[in-house]
Amino acid sequence: TLYEGVMASASHGLFFREGILTGSEIVKIAREEQGELLNTATKLLIARGWAEDVKFDDNRVIVHGSIEVGDSSQPTCHRLRGVFKRLYEAAEHEKFYCEELECQSQGSQSCVFTIKKVEE
Repeated sequence: TLYEGVMASASHGLFFREGILTGSEIVKIAREEQGELLNTATKLLIARGWAEDVKFDDNRVIVHGSIEVGDSSQPTCHRLRGVFKRLYEAAEHEKFYCEELECQSQGSQSCVFTIKKVEE
């Protein structure tokens, strides 16, 4: 129904915002521990069960075993998009956009995110 479609889209935004908050928490922990941000993020995401493996590679993040994976025709890792957006913004002190290009929910072998600087 139309209502279900609207609510599904709204929930994606809520999950994304939740991911941004989780990313902020990871940034805080990394700064308190004086650890390298992306290494700390990888360890925390795996330890907390968000993913089985996370690899940061310049403007791409590759994730295996995301907790958000289900059966879908669309990418489903909205929280992780928010986490990665926040991590890159904290590291670079600029605004970023994160998009999930491939998702295990769609049958891909991994979830692949691209991170792009927002041009103002």
